This record gives sequence, C-alpha cells and structure tokens, in this order.
Amino acid sequence: FFLFVTCTMARGRNNNRTSHGDGGGAIHSANMAINKENDFKEGVKKLQNRATMTAELLTEGGEIETFLMEADPDNAEGFLLAQRNRLKAIAEGNAKQWDEIENFVQAVKDVRGDVQCQNQSSAAAGGEGEGEAAAAGADEAPDYERSIQEAVEKVRLGKESDPNHVPLEEHEMVMSLREKLGEKVKKRARNDDDDDLEIVNNVGSDDVHALKCPITGMFFEDPVRNKVCGHTYDRKGLNQLFSTRKTKCPIPGCSNNTLSLGQVEVDDEMKLKVRRHKTREEAAKKKRDLDETMDDDEEGGGYTVLE
Repeated sequence: FFLFVTCTMARGRNNNRTSHGDGGGAIHSANMAINKENDFKEGVKKLQNRATMTAELLTEGGEIETFLMEADPDNAEGFLLAQRNRLKAIAEGNAKQWDEIENFVQAVKDVRGDVQCQNQSSAAAGGEGEGEAAAAGADEAPDYERSIQEAVEKVRLGKESDPNHVPLEEHEMVMSLREKLGEKVKKRARNDDDDDLEIVNNVGSDDVHALKCPITGMFFEDPVRNKVCGHTYDRKGLNQLFSTRKTKCPIPGCSNNTLSLGQVEVDDEMKLKVRRHKTREEAAKKKRDLDETMDDDEEGGGYTVLE
C-alpha cells in the first residue's frame, strides 16, 4: 500500500507541470490512492471472515470439540488450544493491518492537505518571478516518501495518546472472534470508571428466525449483507423487493431508505450458519428415526419366532 501511494504521488509530481498544475499531479494521485482504501481493506475482511467461520466450528462445547474429546481425549485439548490461539493471532494480525491501512490513508490525506496549502500560498504570492520559482521548485522535487512516513508516525502516536485508544488485543476483530470461540469477553466502558462489562456469546444456539430471509420468510440460500445498515437478505428476496420499486430496508426500524445492490456483499458467515443448522437438523432427524426403530424392536421382544 505504501509503495503504491508513493509511486503514484511520484508520478503525479512529475506531471506537476502538465494539465494538473503545480502540485496538482501529486494531489490527483493522492486522491486516487485514498479512494482505493476499501480495495486494500477487502483482503483483510476476507481473511477475517474465514477466521471467524473457523472459530465458530471450534467454539467451546461445539460439535468438533465434543467429537475430538471423545475420539482422542489425550490430545484433543492441546490441539484445540493451539488452533484457537492461532485464530486469535490471525485476528490480531488482521486488526493490526486494518489500523495500519487507516493510519496510512490519514497520513496521505494530511500530506495532501499540506501540498494544497503550499499551492494556495504560492498562488497568493503571485508576482513576475512566479514562473521561475515554480520551475525551481519542480527541479527540487518534494520527498513524498519521507513526508508520508513522518505523517504515519504522527498519526500513530496521536492515536496511542488518545484516552479512548483501543489496544490491539481489544480490537473489534479480536473481540468478535473470541466471542465466536465461546469465550467470556470483558470490555471496559470508555470515559468512565464503571466495572468491566462481561459479554457472553451464546454460541451454538442460532435463532432459527435469524436464519431466514426477512423478505421471503425462507431459509437463506444466497445471503447478502448490507454494508450500510448491516442487515442480511436473500438475493432472491432482494430482487423481489426491487421488482416492487421499493428501496427501503425491510427490517422494521431501519433508517436505510436508499437500499441498492451496490450496498450488499456476499454473507459467507450466514451461509455457514444455515448450513450448520441444517446439518444439525438432519442429524437429529436420523437419531429420532433410529430411536423409533429401536423402540419398535423392543416392543416386539427383539425376536422372531419361527414355527
């Protein structure tokens, strides 16, 4: 990300004397880089989603833990502990990379602002020697790489000195994954001395209603999550809603009145929840059928009398 931005700004710097004007090329390149923030974050989101889905499978008291404890009680506990710690390390790495991207983007914005101020000062100065000064300035090209590095450090130190700064181990990504693992997560309320707030994730008890599309009322088949309001719909149901020319989120109380396909993304986590629920239902049905068969055999005495 850093290399991409400094390269684009350097190319913009070389174009300063073209259509963008003094410093305009670098500003234009910085704007392009800033607009790519979400693209750089997308990879982090995908990795975090995979880690979250894996954490649900390895949750305390879950099916995998139960199976392993029965099949290999001597090694299961150590294996599960190692895998859970690995997932938490991945989440911390994702959180760190996420923060670094945000710090870097803010630094680029700050440097862009400095360049804009310099341009305004130069324009206000005017004078007959403006052209010669601009040419001299172009020969002494700004060191954007150094400027951005210094700005990143300034942003980082500013965040760390903020009383509301959240340490890496309490980042939302880390806390969310720990909840998926079934851990008791404690969070301290900000700006007060209240006692720790204990949050316990009730893993493994998916609400059946939450696994159904709010539009069709059927189990999700192709769930998509709204990036604006956070609600999930089935793509088929969403298309039905759009066919009636409605653009308001169907969840009662939601203030999103500009619902569109551009707001949604595939909800892999919901796909996993639905699949797990259906698997549990099928397993429960097989067990009931087996129990009924055994009951029938017991009622018949379990023997067949041949005459």
